[in-house]
This record gives sequence, structure tokens and C-alpha cells, in this order.
Amino acid sequence: MSDLSARLGALTPEQRRQLSAGLRAQRAEQRRGPVELSGKLRRSLYFFASADHADAAGYYAFVLEAAAAADAAGQHAVWFPERHFVEFGGFSPNPSVLAAAVAARTSTIRIRAGSVAAPLHHAARVAEEWAVVDGLSGGRVGLSFGSGWHPDDFALAREDYQDRREVTGRTIEDIRALWRGETLPYPSTAGTTTQVLTRPRPVQPELPVWLTATGTPQTFVTAARAGYGVATALLGQTMPALRENIARYRQAWKDAGHPGEGDVVVMAHAYVSDRPDLEDFLRPAMHSYLRSFRKQTGSSDELVLLESAYLDFLTGPSLLGSPDKALAVLADLTEAGADEVGCLIDFGLPASDVLDALPALFRLGVPAVGRTV
Repeated sequence: MSDLSARLGALTPEQRRQLSAGLRAQRAEQRRGPVELSGKLRRSLYFFASADHADAAGYYAFVLEAAAAADAAGQHAVWFPERHFVEFGGFSPNPSVLAAAVAARTSTIRIRAGSVAAPLHHAARVAEEWAVVDGLSGGRVGLSFGSGWHPDDFALAREDYQDRREVTGRTIEDIRALWRGETLPYPSTAGTTTQVLTRPRPVQPELPVWLTATGTPQTFVTAARAGYGVATALLGQTMPALRENIARYRQAWKDAGHPGEGDVVVMAHAYVSDRPDLEDFLRPAMHSYLRSFRKQTGSSDELVLLESAYLDFLTGPSLLGSPDKALAVLADLTEAGADEVGCLIDFGLPASDVLDALPALFRLGVPAVGRTV
């Protein structure tokens, strides 16, 4: 048990009720009635566990089982992150490795990176690795790219940290060109220039691409102008802010003259259940998860702030809660303009509990839709 969970556990039941009620009152929201959903919103699983939540062998077995269940249930995709040198997301230093394992054990579900930290890698290496996964999966790969999370990550980089956004754009375009089969020149440390044509050749002639956005409006505009999808999250972003960012993305897409409307994927924490003790059941895992997240951002993990953040998730825009509450949030995401929701399921609950709850998540009222991207 974490120190913070122990401190909360030391409160009397009445003190906990008062704390919960007070925090709820500060963010009271008008609850909507029963909702009906269109079939527009694709649904996927998103993996981003903190490495202090489980042992590695157990976690990877869980990922494979959850991905197989999502595949059998007709879900759209599975998403894997890239993180280095920290616990938060630390099970996935290279998303292509996990993706390859899942590709070999599934048949239809799309397999995504969410995301590749572009400045940390040579474009040719990314194209090679993911072409292998594309071959293993029969052409189910797609990549979201980010410009890097922490300065410490750039111990792996070939170019300067200050240039990371420009490097990201250049690297993405090189990867797309190599994926299409173009030959690109790269200097070698032997003093020569190598004409690079990557092998193996992928199944898909074009690589589906997204740009990862934490909520910064300019990133949505940059993605739209380049003709990329955008992958974002409700973590650290309110629903009104998300709605504005998506509208900004659609307008920039239109202004750039691209066909269609682009593509927006939104990550949301998910555990769907009618159990009466759900708030208390989820609290230890969410406290631990939020503490790990806040540690990366330098935010305070003081108990009341941690509990406030937890209740924001539980009562606000997440898929944590009853089926009716989760359906309401899916409806909000649809109205905001999202094309896909990535359901983050590995935030610290025991694997058996997560797997047992997946059918309820999959049964939510969004019918299966065609896989178009």
C-alpha cells in the first residue's frame, strides 16, 4: 500500500465521507439522463502502466490476454507508449517490441504506437522495426509520434533537445518516405553518405500517422496542417478544452486543403462496473497511478490534491464508473468530435479484475464500425 493510501486509510469513515463530499461539491456537474450513441466512435485499448504496479512477466501476460480479448470483441486498436528511465509507462521502452508480440497473437485489431518519440530515433530504424510488425500483422500498423517527454530521454538522441519539434516533423516525413519505398541519403560516421532503402518492405503502402498532443492548441494545428491525425487525452485537459482543440484541428485541416476531416483519438481511463463500492475499490490504484504521473510533472502529491484529482476522474470525463456514466462520457466525446477513444485500462488494478471487467467495457452502446484508418 502506498503511503498516501495508508494516510487516507487512517481517516475515520466519517472523515472520508466529509472529504469526498467536500471535493465533490467543488466540482458538482449537472448529470445527464440516459443517452443513445451513434456508431461513429471507434473504441480501442490503451496501455500505459507504471512499472511499479506489477512484475514485468505478469504485466506482459496481461497485455497479451487483454489484446486477445479486444481482438475477439471486435475492438478497433491497441496502443502502446514509449517511455524511458522512469516508472510511469516504464514497461514500454520500445512499443514495437510489445506490438510485435500482440501482432503474432491477434488477427484483426489494429496495432498502434502511442507514441514513438521521434527525436530519439533514426528514421530508418523506426521504418524497419515497424515494417516487421506490419508484416507480422498483415498490415495493421499505425504510429503516433511525439517530440519527447523528458530532457533525460535525450541521452538517446542524435540531435539537440532544443530542436526536438523541428526534428520530429523531419523524422516523420523521412519515415513516411522510407515506408513508401523511397531511397534517402544519410551520412555515416565512416565519412560516407549511405543511400538507404529500408527492408523488409511493409504490407501497407502508406503509413497511418498521428501527432501526439497533450492539449497544447498549436500541436493540433500543426498536425492538421501536415495532414496527420492527432492523438490526445483527457488527462490534463477538460472536455470544453478538448472540444475547442478538436474544432481548431478540423478548421486547420480544412484550411490546408486536405480531403476528409482528419482523425482524432482521445485516451480516457476506463473501468466500467456497477459495483456499489466502486469509489473505494478504485481509490488505491488511482492514487498510486496519479502519484506516479505527478512525480513526472513535478506536481504535489499532497493527500487532498491527490484525492481531488482522483474524484475529478471518477465524477468527470473518464470511463471510470457505471455503464450509464461511461455512456454519457462516450456521448460527450462523440459530440466533441472525437473519432476514437483509447480506453486506458492498466492504471494499477489487479490484472484479473481488469480482465473480468473488459466485457462490460466492450458492451457499452457503441456498435462495431468499419476500420477506416
